Amino acid sequence: MTAVAHRWTGQGVAPGAAVAGSWRADRPIPAGTVHIGPNEVEAAFAAVAAELEQAAERQRQQGRSAAADIVEVGALIAADPDLVDSAKQAAGAEQPLPAVRDAVESYATVLDSLPDEALSQRAADVRQVGRRVLERLAYPDGGRDAPAGDRFVLIATDIGPADLIDHLGGGLVGAVAVRGGANSHAAIVARSVGLPLVTGIDPEVLDLPDATDLLVDADAGTVVAEPSATEVARTEAASAHELERRGRLAAERGLPHVTADGQPFGLYANVASDVEVRLALESGAIGSGLVRTELGFLEADRWPGEADHRRTLAPLLAEAHGRPVTVRLLDFANDKIPPFLSPPAGLPSLLANPAALTAQIRAIVDLGRGVGLRIMVPMVTSPDQVAPVRAIVNAASVTFGVPAPPVGAMVETIAAVRDIDALCQVVDFVSIGSNDLTSEVLDLDRIDPRARTELAAHPRVLSLIGRVVAASNAAGLPPLTVCGDAGSHPTTLPLLLGAGVRSVSVAVARIDETRWRLRRLDAAECRTLFTDALRLGGAGEVAALVEERIEVAMP
Repeated sequence: MTAVAHRWTGQGVAPGAAVAGSWRADRPIPAGTVHIGPNEVEAAFAAVAAELEQAAERQRQQGRSAAADIVEVGALIAADPDLVDSAKQAAGAEQPLPAVRDAVESYATVLDSLPDEALSQRAADVRQVGRRVLERLAYPDGGRDAPAGDRFVLIATDIGPADLIDHLGGGLVGAVAVRGGANSHAAIVARSVGLPLVTGIDPEVLDLPDATDLLVDADAGTVVAEPSATEVARTEAASAHELERRGRLAAERGLPHVTADGQPFGLYANVASDVEVRLALESGAIGSGLVRTELGFLEADRWPGEADHRRTLAPLLAEAHGRPVTVRLLDFANDKIPPFLSPPAGLPSLLANPAALTAQIRAIVDLGRGVGLRIMVPMVTSPDQVAPVRAIVNAASVTFGVPAPPVGAMVETIAAVRDIDALCQVVDFVSIGSNDLTSEVLDLDRIDPRARTELAAHPRVLSLIGRVVAASNAAGLPPLTVCGDAGSHPTTLPLLLGAGVRSVSVAVARIDETRWRLRRLDAAECRTLFTDALRLGGAGEVAALVEERIEVAMP
């Protein structure tokens, strides 16, 4: 990353901006001989494990089960016998603190060297535990200075989830890290609590004295030390405007979900955690149109068992009690393939492992008693793929004494669209995954930077979406839901409405904005727009047409 004077550029992994004095969490331990033995090291690890367990329990009591689960990972690491034994052996060195630090770093380096990004993130968790242990050994009486002032920005080489949770409500307004990415545990927690976080910053930021004025703009991915009065004013004004904008959008949460010409619409959320469910319901979502069940297992070395699924689904479904919830089966495909599978993986791999499929379905059916449950099969390419899923769903329903939930298909392949009439005869509902469908139609990899959301406006993609809507309606199925990002994009949303889509499931952060747009769109006008768009030559031409004809004033 680049650095000019006191300005650095990194990666904003949790949105927002803040200005406050800095406080470095991992300030180096002062040099000097500290006499410690193996017993003291073991006790320090045990104390850190207990501390993290208590932090996790506090989060759970506050309804943040996902954050609690993440913090508990640190507690498990602190209790790892191999890590503890390695550190205990280092205690006999002439300089025990550096030796213990090196033992922890060696353990983390092994994980860091592995090609799997998720395991690299686990290495960061190991370093966080090691840092806490060293601080306990160096400052047995709690000698670290607390952050000064009522507000502060936390700085560290690696930031762990517990670092953020420890200071929530205690003045923490932002965070900056040298290492870490968007999928790190700290980033997940930061996004869930609305805390701006920038990672990938030059290590020289660590040399700043505590209480240095620091501007953190995660939306721009920048960090500025000793910002000018103009920059501070600009950031504070932008933050105030964003707060006002969100307030105006949120003010419509209690209003009817109908378009400008009186067409009702459904607004759901794409979720993967209980935190997202709670935020979605607070934002006025009807329920969840897509529960992503695979995200918690992307680093797994085997198929998840029934207990694994129960552990991840229980808090999410409990938070969604009484609401409609569509749970998608494991979608290990494209950019979401765990180490134990080989590309292309996907639905064929899941169907080829009936024990794994049964384990997930049993957990879903049993835990889904309190919600309006639907089960969705991802990446379907043939109607024949639905039958084995339905058979297992029916068997699980008998076992647990509950009605069999509807079984549907996520239409996100050209093959599924090609066979859509037959597919609609064997499912209870269909949804459209616009991201994968667009990528396949336009022959783009999902991680290709050219694979933008607005490409779903391409006439070839729109024609397939229109075909799926028509087939679903003809078969008498419930209104289908578009679950991809196209459901919230200002260019594609009017086109979907024009294609006959009356239900979308969007990212939690987009719920208020999507409602605002839908309430101001005229479905009849959008139908004409959609028909005219099909005659154009590309996504760019369609986007220009939408901009010319559709005007929705946003706050």
